[in-house]
Amino acid sequence: MRNYLRGIYLLKNQMKKHFLAILSASFLFIEGSFAQALPKPAHIVVVIYENQAYSGIIGSSAAPYINSLLKDSNTASFTQMYANSTAASQPNYFYLYSGSDQGVTSNSISPNTPFTTCNLGASLIAKGHSYSGYCEGMPSVGYLGTTSGNYDRKHNPSSDWQGTLSNNIPPSSNQPFSNFPTNYDSLPTVAYVTPNEVDNMHSSSISNGDTWLKNNFDNYIKWAKTHNSMLIFTFDEDDGNSGEHIALLMIGQMVKGGAYSENITFLNVLRTMEDIYGLPACAGTTTATAITDVWKSASGITNSGTIINHLNIWPEPVNDELNLSLGINKSCKTSLSISDITGRKILFKDIDLQSGDNNFFINLPNTKPGIYFLNISGNEINYCKKIIIQR
Repeated sequence: MRNYLRGIYLLKNQMKKHFLAILSASFLFIEGSFAQALPKPAHIVVVIYENQAYSGIIGSSAAPYINSLLKDSNTASFTQMYANSTAASQPNYFYLYSGSDQGVTSNSISPNTPFTTCNLGASLIAKGHSYSGYCEGMPSVGYLGTTSGNYDRKHNPSSDWQGTLSNNIPPSSNQPFSNFPTNYDSLPTVAYVTPNEVDNMHSSSISNGDTWLKNNFDNYIKWAKTHNSMLIFTFDEDDGNSGEHIALLMIGQMVKGGAYSENITFLNVLRTMEDIYGLPACAGTTTATAITDVWKSASGITNSGTIINHLNIWPEPVNDELNLSLGINKSCKTSLSISDITGRKILFKDIDLQSGDNNFFINLPNTKPGIYFLNISGNEINYCKKIIIQR
């Protein structure tokens, strides 16, 4: 009897293990399916304006340029986008950058900075991508002052994680807008842009901010639509009378144009960028869902590596010479670049990859030691790898 009961127990245990194995495999399949549903833009630029309700922008004659973008087949507009905090501007910038207000409920600079919590910039850099914030009117790289002219630090979340502690970003990732690249290929993977207090509609007219966006980003938008890149345009909060209902536009080559009515906040926007680049979920984004219904088919837009048969880079770390062997199953046009941690390109070259093995030798004799990122980017391939150069 004892052996019979022991046999039943072992059978149940084996069946349980088998069931858990099947369940685990199912979750892995589902997780992979969700990961493949999102495209992988080479660059995302996020532009954040101030204090305007959805109804004050969308359909307004004072914002002709912004409204003209709604007619573009590469523009997704969200009719039910809401800011997360009603307390002040600064907490909303924190939500979009880190998934939390960090316990801050005012526009005063927190005495607890630099924060060491999870954030988009540090997560991108740790994953081998690049990040920079660009603030109009900020007087110098890495500036940590509260104000300067029409610049206000409360609109610059990059500064609140700048330092040398855990989850911090370097001063080189906190840039004046005057350093925003004119060669868009040299943009970081993700850039956060905040105009100054006049150009962001905070202390001037909607019309002025509309013109500033056109003058500074119309060329980028046109470029993004043919270079696997995207612009996200939104506001930190409403005018105080609309329940934090604000405008949000996503514009890019991979975007399926139209008006979308799902109820979203900054947490959904941040979670989308986290999922796109395979980053950890920060704070409130752990329970937020990514935006998945605005994307065109990934075919012909971006590819996570399915045409790559093999990719080998040596030696590691790199000294003066870098060797790369890339095997693909489909010929394609792409570009190869090496960037520093701020996104500044130290090397860029257009290349035609042929089906089969492609071998490259890259000479880097005058490059300073440090962390760099090798990017291979095109319609069929979007690959990034961190490399370390030492002497």
